[in-house]
Amino acid sequence: MVIEVNPVVLQAAASRHGLHPLLLTAMIEVESEGNPWAWNPEPHYRWFWDVKQHRPFRTVSETEIRAERPPADFYCLAGDPDQEWWAQQASWGLMQVMGAVARERGYMAPYLPSLCDPAANLDYACRHLSVLRGRYVQAYGWPGVIAAYNAGSPRRAGDGSFENQDYVDKVMAKLSGVTL
Repeated sequence: MVIEVNPVVLQAAASRHGLHPLLLTAMIEVESEGNPWAWNPEPHYRWFWDVKQHRPFRTVSETEIRAERPPADFYCLAGDPDQEWWAQQASWGLMQVMGAVARERGYMAPYLPSLCDPAANLDYACRHLSVLRGRYVQAYGWPGVIAAYNAGSPRRAGDGSFENQDYVDKVMAKLSGVTL
């Protein structure tokens, strides 16, 4: 099921961040099939954002990852730390933005499920893509930026392909003939 994404909202986000709107469309199709309510819990995600200190949260232990409650020093913007802890470990909305990544990029709404709002989702996904473009496009090209969006960095497998090459291939196939 593909849901129509408002082209004005998509174009505005792409333009604000200097990205090709067809790149966003391709990624939306692969990430959520256009469903703004899509979300995916990733309970073993290990990267968190400290909303109090505005910096990466300290390294968490395997015991903390497996625990039912967040560490005592993990803060939230609203509600209780449980909701922030679990929401940072989920991807949200059209472009499946990780909650922790949205926080890193400045998302200050009290609750991360609000990333299902298409305008917010596209804005924070584009903020993140812009950072990844600056970091990786020269060394890896757009396939590396796309790989990093999905996996955190453009990690290579032993054969030289990206570890998430299937994902990269799906997005690139939808961009056939488009120059980014």
